[in-house]
Amino acid sequence: MDYSGIISLAIFAATLYFMVKRPFGISLGLAAGIGAALSLIFGTVSLADAFKALVDIWDAALAFIGIVLFSVTLDAMGFFRWAAIKVIRMAGGSGLRLYFYISLLTACVSILFANDSAILILTPIVLEIISQLKMNYDQRLAYLFSAGLIADTAAMPLITSNPVNIVSADYFRYTFIDHAIFMGPIAAATVVSSLLIVYAFFRRRIPKHYSVDSVEQLNTAGLMIAPVLLKISLATLVAINVGYIAASLSRIPVSIVICSGALFLLSVYALSLSRIRSSRRTQEFKQLAKEVNWDIILFMTSIFLVVQGLRRVGVLDFFAGLFSKALSFPCFLSVFTSSMIVTMGASIMNNWPMTILGLLTIKHVTNSGLDSKGFTRLVFSNIIGNNLGPHFFPLGSLAIIMWIETMRRKGVTIRLKDYLRVGSILSILEVMVASMILWLEVDFLNMSLNIQPEILEH
Repeated sequence: MDYSGIISLAIFAATLYFMVKRPFGISLGLAAGIGAALSLIFGTVSLADAFKALVDIWDAALAFIGIVLFSVTLDAMGFFRWAAIKVIRMAGGSGLRLYFYISLLTACVSILFANDSAILILTPIVLEIISQLKMNYDQRLAYLFSAGLIADTAAMPLITSNPVNIVSADYFRYTFIDHAIFMGPIAAATVVSSLLIVYAFFRRRIPKHYSVDSVEQLNTAGLMIAPVLLKISLATLVAINVGYIAASLSRIPVSIVICSGALFLLSVYALSLSRIRSSRRTQEFKQLAKEVNWDIILFMTSIFLVVQGLRRVGVLDFFAGLFSKALSFPCFLSVFTSSMIVTMGASIMNNWPMTILGLLTIKHVTNSGLDSKGFTRLVFSNIIGNNLGPHFFPLGSLAIIMWIETMRRKGVTIRLKDYLRVGSILSILEVMVASMILWLEVDFLNMSLNIQPEILEH
């Protein structure tokens, strides 16, 4: 390994350390930005690489900001509290039904508003619910794990359900519809299996009954969404999802659709506040601005740069060899092994760096000669591994890190042994189920993505 290779590896290790430990309270974007700056200073990547990284991720970064802005606006309106109270009432005092209903609510929010939004918004609400129901630590775990792990599990069916999906679709230039066709059945199977697996772990801890009367205290005046705003919000949500399909057919970036919807809803919310004092309106908008993760663009661009520097140490050749070997395995094992390679990488180094490594490696393997079925297996194995694999260890997913941090700030600490006992087993079983569905789609239904020549050149 030459000097540049050693420097690239050191910068990557330091960047991961900054991302996980956040010394001096630095943000995620700044942590990755330090790594990118060091990469440019020491010449492991070039300014041309930086520009290319920005071109590759701008749609995903802008879409993520739009999704979060849309979500926090809905939250400020009281939409998610309304949905949570509806779910509790539907459960009718049954602790078991409440578990499944909260899990399904989390899955729906994750699919429509992305996993990070689901965790950041629903985790505090779920914590408030279980505190109001006076559950002990063991009883709380079932509902908290359903709110955290199911959110990550459900973030696969739509491109917009997880920023890593957007990056992959933009990088290989397949459409919103292509993604939904492949990942929709996979997501449905994994969400159902995950619900049952988490239930199997916590079935003895789920209370049989709870008092419905105590839930009404959650229905605090002023925190529930007004009926007219609810109708507008639902109509906007439908319009956005129709817009995704139309944009996909026209090859329009999804960020344009979601940002347009978010700005419209924000305008509606601003009009609804027009009757209150200007000082309070200013405070409301400042709070909304704080909840939007503005440094995501810096983070996504920077981590792309840092990972590209690893090409100097032969990391792409290493993973390309692993993927090529995995594809030579018979039947289901070819998909499962590919997904597990990504799973292990995401668990060790976090799913964002592993997503970028996976994309660069797949392009590398494809340039060396790969048919459309092999290409399809690798593209969606990379998505499976980076969506489900990080459950294996809590540092593997930014969403899970935020989930743990959100609960910690609310006074609830998830012990590492409690997480590993569930997360490690759940991750492997989820990847197995998802890989089985993908194998059936590709090998039995003969579904595959078309490899366009320009994909290999960009």
